[in-house]
Amino acid sequence: MDDAVFLTYILEKPRLFLSRMVLILCVFLCMIAPIQAERVFFSDGTLYNGSLSKDDILEKFEEYTGEGPVIVFHDLICLSCQDAMDYFREFEQLYPEIPLVYYDLHGNTTNKLLFEKYMKDYHQENLLAPTAFVGPAGIEGNESIRLVFEPFALLYVDNQ
Repeated sequence: MDDAVFLTYILEKPRLFLSRMVLILCVFLCMIAPIQAERVFFSDGTLYNGSLSKDDILEKFEEYTGEGPVIVFHDLICLSCQDAMDYFREFEQLYPEIPLVYYDLHGNTTNKLLFEKYMKDYHQENLLAPTAFVGPAGIEGNESIRLVFEPFALLYVDNQ
């Protein structure tokens, strides 16, 4: 083998190895990183956004005819769900009169089917845990739950 060809081959080998290692690292990080899902929506399929006024939100709660507890879907092995469950425990201490019903999705087909029914009823697809259904509102994701769960739960209870 010519010295120049050999030197080029040796110099290219580490680059190839390094690029493969970077690719493998990126794939690994994507696999272990939690998927962030944050969505707030209403039973009519409307997505919550900054353009909705306080009156618009109040109207959605006033128009809602359903009754029942607040429903929370979570997964025992989900880190975001664990954070949300910490929040719900704090909420229950502050508002013990507001009933919350929890459904664990981990390995429970019945609860998964119920979750799918709620998704269909609220005109949503591919929701991830944690998701709470508070009367006419659905709240997906730990950050969204921490932002709007309390005011929505209080509105819902006041309108029942």
